[in-house]
Parts: sequence; structure tokens; C-alpha cells
Amino acid sequence: MRSLAMEKSSVPHSTGETPSLAETLLSRVRALFSSVRIERRTRRLKLCETLSLGDKRLLALVECGNRRFLIAATAQNISLLETLTVPDAPDVSGERGENSKP
Repeated sequence: MRSLAMEKSSVPHSTGETPSLAETLLSRVRALFSSVRIERRTRRLKLCETLSLGDKRLLALVECGNRRFLIAATAQNISLLETLTVPDAPDVSGERGENSKP
């Protein structure tokens, strides 16, 4: 298989002559692809965490908007265990023990 660079060098570049059909098509394809802009969609689903339970079983925490879903999955079944709401601001101070004061 020949590379594009090899094909470029094998196409004669002559001044004053009409470009060949291949040159014309190649330049048009390049022009089309140079103007293409790919925009990624913003994903709404986020896999927060998974926990393997062995033997093709797992727990998954999936976030969509301001809700989280705790899901259990096996090779044959997927079950919704719990629906949770996402807190507005995450607690950056860490977990609070029973004796800690707010």
C-alpha cells in the first residue's frame, strides 16, 4: 500500500498545464476536510465508580444530571438498587465522625 506522501511525489507538478482529474479531486477533498469542525456532545451520563464483586458481578454508581443511580449487574441481569440525589456542594472536609461538631 502506498502512502499519501508517495502518491504526492509521483504526481507530476507542471506549471501551465491543466491539473489532472486526480489532482482536482484531491484538492477538493482536502478543501472539504479542512473546513470540517467536529464538536463533541456534552455527555449527560457519568460513570462515577464501579466495584467488582467477582464472578462477573459488579456495582456501579452512575450520575445523570443531579441524580445518581446505584446499579447491580451480573452477566444475565441489571438491577436498579437505589436512586440518590447529588448534593449541591461536595463536602471537602472529609467524612464526619459521630463525635465531630459541625
